[in-house]
Amino acid sequence: MACATGNGSPAASAETVGSLLLDRYVAAVNAHDTAKFPELFTETYIQHSGRSPSGLSAQIENFHRILVSMPDVQLRVDDRIIAGDKVVARTTYSATHTQTIRDVPPTGKAFTFRTIDIWRVENGKFAEHWDLTDLSEVLNKLRGG
Repeated sequence: MACATGNGSPAASAETVGSLLLDRYVAAVNAHDTAKFPELFTETYIQHSGRSPSGLSAQIENFHRILVSMPDVQLRVDDRIIAGDKVVARTTYSATHTQTIRDVPPTGKAFTFRTIDIWRVENGKFAEHWDLTDLSEVLNKLRGG
């Protein structure tokens, strides 16, 4: 089987798929385009964070909630590690606090929050997700704490 890296290595092919999938996800988030999500996530996507239910439709709805609370949100990948069927990304989200977020009234302040995401890739799509985020710390700062 030929792969995009040209060296014929299945691991390199999986890494290329994972890296391109991450790039496509970031592009969709930054374009605020959930129409691309069916190309990025499996129908049975498993969300382990507990902040939203599993499934493709739940992922789309979760992103819609994010857009309502952070209409100018942008995502940047600070670091990526791709091995086998796993994609790990250290990311920074940036936005302006123009809407109420988790009962914190708008302050007009620019803010960032960071995540470390781990996805499992299946058939070229994200199938499973775990993450860590510092959003609680950011909310405390926006509250003036």
